[in-house]
Amino acid sequence: MLTSSKTMGLRSKLREKYQRFRKWQLNPFDYTNRNKHPERCANCGTEVTANYCPICGQKAGVGSVNWNTVRQGLTMIWGMDSRSLGYSLFQLVLRPGYLISDYISGKRQVSFPPVKMLLIVAIGVLIFNYIFDDPAEAAETAKDEYDALQVYGDWFEANPGWGMLSLSSLMLLPTWLLFRYAPKHRKHTLPEGFFIQVFMSTLMAIIFILSIILDNVNVMWLLLLGYIIAYHQLFGYGWWGTLWRILFCFIQSMVFIVLIGFISNFIIGAPQRNDLNTINVGISIILILTFIWFIVEKIKAKREG
Repeated sequence: MLTSSKTMGLRSKLREKYQRFRKWQLNPFDYTNRNKHPERCANCGTEVTANYCPICGQKAGVGSVNWNTVRQGLTMIWGMDSRSLGYSLFQLVLRPGYLISDYISGKRQVSFPPVKMLLIVAIGVLIFNYIFDDPAEAAETAKDEYDALQVYGDWFEANPGWGMLSLSSLMLLPTWLLFRYAPKHRKHTLPEGFFIQVFMSTLMAIIFILSIILDNVNVMWLLLLGYIIAYHQLFGYGWWGTLWRILFCFIQSMVFIVLIGFISNFIIGAPQRNDLNTINVGISIILILTFIWFIVEKIKAKREG
């Protein structure tokens, strides 16, 4: 009986913590005005009654230089100011889809600049790869890919930030097509899709760092899980609806990669590992299934409208 009551108490505490976490996921920002009394902006002299000056944008309450000013000056090098890099990465891991949704909805101030964030995290990938990479193992890796894709792979290792962005950009068009009628962000634009993939590239980079550290973790499963969670939060489909759409996106992206490799090798005259018929069959299947899905979604949208 005592054990049962302890178990129920533990479940209640866990449920309460999860509810607090969900509440934070949906709205983690505090816009309370902490400036209780009007004061003069130290920069432009405007009377300020808010957290920031409405004329020049300087934070209210700025006074003489002290050790806190020194700390802010040093941490600002890495963006640890009002839009903290660390806090943005923290959000991207724990509420990826909600953060992306906030950003493309117009809440730009909630996130560190996404492209800049991607490039900084990419530096982290290079550092961790240098620390944990085994040169002997890398030398033994057989180069059995297309020649063109091998060149891309070498460039990817040297430029992980741009490489991940170029890789995730293959998801831009499939995402725009397969999530056009989602409950949230219906008919999102391609420019919005670009920033979606920038955030996802940063998340990919974080996952790559995790896979480098843990070594035995299968990075593809982590990437798939990251996309499922982020797209579920961003577009509002259920787990199953999100899963099968992402799988279609991944398949289309793979077809694009194979097609790009085939065309590149054809141009440079390199030997092909797969024949053109196989590629054509794969592309045809994807196009047919996508067309069927598009018709079904159009019918559902008309019925709901």
